[in-house]
Amino acid sequence: MRVLAAILLAVAPCIAGELATAHYDLLAEGVDAADTGRLIEALHTRLTEYFHAAPEGRLRLEVHPSKERFRAAMLADRETPPEAGGYYSPRTRKAYLWVQPSEYFTRQLVLHEATHQFHYLVATGNRSPGAVWYTEGLAEYFGMHDWDGETLKTGVVPPVSLEDYPARALEQFEGAKDDLAGVVAGRVPVDRPLAWALVHFLVNTRREEFRRVSAELDAQRGAPALGGEAAKELRAWIEGHQQPWRILWVGWQGRGEAIEGASPTNALAVLKEAPDRLEAEIEGTHVWAGVAFGVRSVDDFWLVQAGVDGRARVVRRTGGRWRVEKTTRGEATGPRNVAVARSGDRVEAFVDGVSLGTFDAPGDVGLNVDAGRARFKVSGPR
Repeated sequence: MRVLAAILLAVAPCIAGELATAHYDLLAEGVDAADTGRLIEALHTRLTEYFHAAPEGRLRLEVHPSKERFRAAMLADRETPPEAGGYYSPRTRKAYLWVQPSEYFTRQLVLHEATHQFHYLVATGNRSPGAVWYTEGLAEYFGMHDWDGETLKTGVVPPVSLEDYPARALEQFEGAKDDLAGVVAGRVPVDRPLAWALVHFLVNTRREEFRRVSAELDAQRGAPALGGEAAKELRAWIEGHQQPWRILWVGWQGRGEAIEGASPTNALAVLKEAPDRLEAEIEGTHVWAGVAFGVRSVDDFWLVQAGVDGRARVVRRTGGRWRVEKTTRGEATGPRNVAVARSGDRVEAFVDGVSLGTFDAPGDVGLNVDAGRARFKVSGPR
């Protein structure tokens, strides 16, 4: 598969930011153009498998570095820019978007708009389907992903994301009083998180029924009602597919079996339910990275970190300041192991199996990267 991907993606630079892949003419500014090209080619394969067909001709996708550049590009094409981060235009047949606050969020939007483009051109006659929840939910279904630079997994529930769709979907369904019939019929307005959850639920639990619903909506007809106990099943599905992590400082993303944190300053994410022990093997020894504990706010927490030259330390953040509580030196190379063990409000911190002390630190626990990038293989919740 990797050899095939390399052949398909023999990209040919035209001008700065322009790439030609097997199926796309790509403008990629503010992102890694080659990586984005591999991403959309992988998506094209997934969508072709899903729809059993592909659009004719080449596809145009534009990633702009800012909202202002995005708006200018759309205005130049005589399109009215929306307030959203991206847009597919049936008139120009182009997908447009601009760079978002995190790497994952930007890729999610690339996949989202490219899915709209593919869907419209291959299944709807380049017209809007018969329900917004279906149109947006399908794009978000393929937008939620795992990407390691070569292999794309779509239709996943990521362990961590900036928007936390599962939590928001549950709130929205409760706000709609679980009126799934009203949602499907279009009587109840639906935002993207609930639309994503509904499509994901149907694809994974009622695929054949969803095929029939999709055919009706792609033909601009109304959706037939869902049978059985669909509303109860949907609620149970959403409740059972919640993300365990909450982002405090961007950016975080799933990377296969690992969680990656990256920031020019500091990245921080916590588990929604604090375990008695959190342990992580860390790749990225050229930066300080580790486990956060005693997290009570973005300005009140502790860190136990492994760093360069085999060093380890405990850091306290409070009152808008950083204070190093303890530092040790070692000879460790390669991946490091950082852990905390909680007993009530007392927390013991470890690096490579060596205790750095016990601290009075009630609060949440999580992961941290200080001015760099690191990957964490977490023992327990991920």
